[in-house]
Amino acid sequence: MIGDRVVFDARMAPIELHAQQGGRIVIQDDVTIEGGSSIEAQSCVTLGARSHLGMWCKLMDNMYHPVRGNRHERPRSVPLMVEEGVTVGSRSILLPGAHLQKGASVASGTVISRRIPPGVTVGGSPARVLRREVAR
Repeated sequence: MIGDRVVFDARMAPIELHAQQGGRIVIQDDVTIEGGSSIEAQSCVTLGARSHLGMWCKLMDNMYHPVRGNRHERPRSVPLMVEEGVTVGSRSILLPGAHLQKGASVASGTVISRRIPPGVTVGGSPARVLRREVAR
């Protein structure tokens, strides 16, 4: 599902959207996705209104094989949610279960696999809080 005024800026590199059978990719209004980004959904990946994905980002709700044990068994999918007004920097990776809350910012090259509180800036691998929004 793609909302209104969504921008796919694939001038520099193609953008890949892969929804497996039964999977959903939901892109709400006024979202911008830059070139080279890839979104893969077995369950559900949601991009909230006015969010922005930088170049070469990777979002996926399934790791496609376990880290330990039988590598031929597919693990269960965990929905991935990017709430409204979130900015994701270039070359960042959002893993299954990532939930970026309203207004969060992700520095370039960050790997996220958990909930990120609203209004914070995170960076690194694994992600850590770099800055918190100051309430006025």
